[in-house]
Amino acid sequence: MNKLDAISRRSSTMRIMVRLIKTAITGVCACLIIASSTQLDSGSMTYALDVAGDTANSTAAGDTIAVAVPAEQQNTDADFMNGIRALSMSARQEPVPAPDENAIAAQFPEPVETEEVQVPVYSRPGLTVPDGYTGSAVTFDEDGNIFVYGTPVVSMTAKTTAGTPDPTAAFADEYFSDAVFVGNSLVVGLQKSGLVPADFYANIGLSVRQFFEKPFLPSPDGETTLDGSPVLVTAAEALARDDSFRKVYLMFGINELGWADIDTFISYYETIIDTILTIRPDAVIYVQAILPINETVYSATEGAADYYTNDRIALFNMEIAVMAARKQVVFLTPGEAVMGEDGQLAANATSDGIHLSASYLGRWKTYLAEHTAEDVDLSVFYEEDAT
Repeated sequence: MNKLDAISRRSSTMRIMVRLIKTAITGVCACLIIASSTQLDSGSMTYALDVAGDTANSTAAGDTIAVAVPAEQQNTDADFMNGIRALSMSARQEPVPAPDENAIAAQFPEPVETEEVQVPVYSRPGLTVPDGYTGSAVTFDEDGNIFVYGTPVVSMTAKTTAGTPDPTAAFADEYFSDAVFVGNSLVVGLQKSGLVPADFYANIGLSVRQFFEKPFLPSPDGETTLDGSPVLVTAAEALARDDSFRKVYLMFGINELGWADIDTFISYYETIIDTILTIRPDAVIYVQAILPINETVYSATEGAADYYTNDRIALFNMEIAVMAARKQVVFLTPGEAVMGEDGQLAANATSDGIHLSASYLGRWKTYLAEHTAEDVDLSVFYEEDAT
């Protein structure tokens, strides 16, 4: 046998051995795959938990939980497998019953409503309260008639105890030294007359709403803008920055006669009073009724409005008087000093039917000097119906 034949025989033998080895390896792998497959599918459970940082998605099959676990870690930890079984059992538990709403409601009972105690809206020292009377001092019937402690009234005006004017103008001027007048163009007229030595926070057309919204007054503390002009503030802001006043005279209403809702007017008016008392609790507040107009003279002016009538003014004044009594401030009716015998503003007192001439502004000032808090009987605001 030559060397070539020997080499050929050895090669054939090696090829046969290689085939045998491959066959053996393939068989082992197949067995491992079958065993692994049987283990993964055991109990119809496919595991999917996060093990050693390897996380797979889980899916539910029926009432079982699907979990995928790396093959090399299966059945290696008895505690781990017990946890899987417990998880599987929890999926089969009955759902938690819905809470008993009645039981919950019993733990949070609704508050029991108690009978509201009626408290009088206000009380006025000096007014006689009938025996056994309860409720508000001021009440209304369905027709709008006003009753004070059950007694009907026909008008509401401030009264003086002495009834005698103080002849010394010097006293009146001194009285106004710490007063501020707030209001509309009628008050502007009193300011321009120079008759009353007081501060004036008045503006043409000023309404109870604009008291809070319209900046027209130089700031009382002298604040200026970058160009040196004064900073303008509202009447409310001016009063808040002014610590010198002790008396406030208010007059509003002539510009609000066209408002459809009197209650809105009164609500703003009350807020003005509350604001002043917040700023200066010890201030004496005088609320002045709207002055009457001369309807004949006014109707001849250009653009006369049909709601400017003395009947409507009387309606507003009645509401203002009730408000003043409720807020326990002084109510004044300076109109009685400037009206004629017919109840209207005197024809010779005005050029447009509304605003006063110089001589009648003097009458207004005299009325105020005669009706100070020291002279006004604050307990009497009403005339009883004599009928």
